[in-house]
Amino acid sequence: MNEKVNVFCLFLLCISAAFFSCAPTASDPEINVKTDSVIVYDYRPVMGQFVNVLPQYEEGDDQRAMNLKAQQSLRQGSVITLGGFGGYVTLGLGKQIDNTPDQRDFRVLGNAFASATNSSVGNSEPGVVWVSRDDNGNGIPDDTWYELAGSEYYKEETQHGYTKTWHRSDTTMRNSFHRQPYFPMWIADSVMCVTGTLLASHKVIEEGTIAQQILDYGYADNHPNIDTIGTAFDLDWAVDSDGSPHPLDKCHFVRIVTAVDEVYPMIGELSTEVAGLEIIENK
Repeated sequence: MNEKVNVFCLFLLCISAAFFSCAPTASDPEINVKTDSVIVYDYRPVMGQFVNVLPQYEEGDDQRAMNLKAQQSLRQGSVITLGGFGGYVTLGLGKQIDNTPDQRDFRVLGNAFASATNSSVGNSEPGVVWVSRDDNGNGIPDDTWYELAGSEYYKEETQHGYTKTWHRSDTTMRNSFHRQPYFPMWIADSVMCVTGTLLASHKVIEEGTIAQQILDYGYADNHPNIDTIGTAFDLDWAVDSDGSPHPLDKCHFVRIVTAVDEVYPMIGELSTEVAGLEIIENK
């Protein structure tokens, strides 16, 4: 991370120290987030202030190179950013994740943290989680995807099928702290059109500081990694394209997609970050 990014992060920590607890990071020794076997099949962020930085883009990198860089970051315990609404990453572990009845089955780790004075709010930047089985047995994620219905899925304010178009030329998200291009540089197209589930704003003002309400369950980068329940997901939550329950007995692939579309002064856009994927063992 470059010097300006470090300075900006320190600045944010200083102005929020009285309100927020220290954010869990992938190197926190109390949190097992290093997943050496994680596989990145497709890393496709959209525009964001940490895109082309987490992981670092270098001239000449193509999609395969960025997939490998994202994979290396996760295997080393570092976070990757998905950018704004609709940015995603598709992951696997080289083996199936089984559905254990009445228990959650896997965890998606991020860099969310909670307020030191109010654990129900923090820097939640929720991403929707999708799962897929390798039904055709070819080892790649090209079968049917099922969304895991989190706590907001059936609420009236949640928008399903929300579409947004991102333009390479757009500068409205830019801030003085991050001067690199915000549009993913390895994407040849100048426009990215994405469709997915959009969650309603959960912004709150806590002691004069902008924060987000931490959602009950079912979203990545929403609960701190130390919360082993809040970061866990159940294959029983799977729904089909009509929203009808469709529990899966197993899955082979997991996709995390940024599900918010908000930009705030100083802190920039809300963007889901991912730090790891792991099966819940000894269930």
